[in-house]
Amino acid sequence: MESAQILVLKPPRTNPVEAAMNKPSRSYVISYPVHLDGRRRPTLPSALLKEAGIMAGSQELVARVDGPGRVVLEDPTALLEALQKSVAAHKRKRHIRGSLVDRLLEDRRDDKSLK
Repeated sequence: MESAQILVLKPPRTNPVEAAMNKPSRSYVISYPVHLDGRRRPTLPSALLKEAGIMAGSQELVARVDGPGRVVLEDPTALLEALQKSVAAHKRKRHIRGSLVDRLLEDRRDDKSLK
């Protein structure tokens, strides 16, 4: 049986999606042992799931690679909400009103190089 260690570090947030989630930062590191079975399926400790607010077996997660040796599991609903908050904050910062999709379509209609 393979074994992996999950190490949770809190680096400065530069990713606008993560920053939009407004999670309180910690000044300490939490590490949970994760074991992979013969079919490469991880067993995630209940304390890890509880801390992340994930109900075991009740929801689908999105997995992505975040650098060598680093896999991130995320709740797609929380990820979408964070992205929406990030876009809304960007629109407020730049004083953009209305739909960005409508603005993009209007720009495309006006772009003569696309005709």
